[in-house]
Amino acid sequence: MNMSDIEMRHIAEMVAALNKAGGKRTANTAGELNRQQICAALGVSESTIRRLEQAGLPYTPVGARSKRYDLEECKNWLKENNQCPSGTTRTEGSTSALWSAAKDFTISCRRAQLRVMPSE
Repeated sequence: MNMSDIEMRHIAEMVAALNKAGGKRTANTAGELNRQQICAALGVSESTIRRLEQAGLPYTPVGARSKRYDLEECKNWLKENNQCPSGTTRTEGSTSALWSAAKDFTISCRRAQLRVMPSE
């Protein structure tokens, strides 16, 4: 099997790139981030990524179960679809109103004194 100089140079460049990466493939090319890496890059949980996938987050299927994500494409999608706006957590006017409603419910349940009778 004879290889040309160009093929040998290409193989040498690939080996050098693998050695530089510590034997691991780097995830810097488009569509190369797995779910854990995209979670770390975006600062969200895996369940959030799954929810966003159902809402239309772009990904590329790899095999039967794996997916790869393009970071820039995902960021653009998030900006366009406003799926993760920061600082928009809904808060109640006062927690004391919630506590008093819970307390009223508990008192009404105690007054009813519902009991389960054993079957004979």
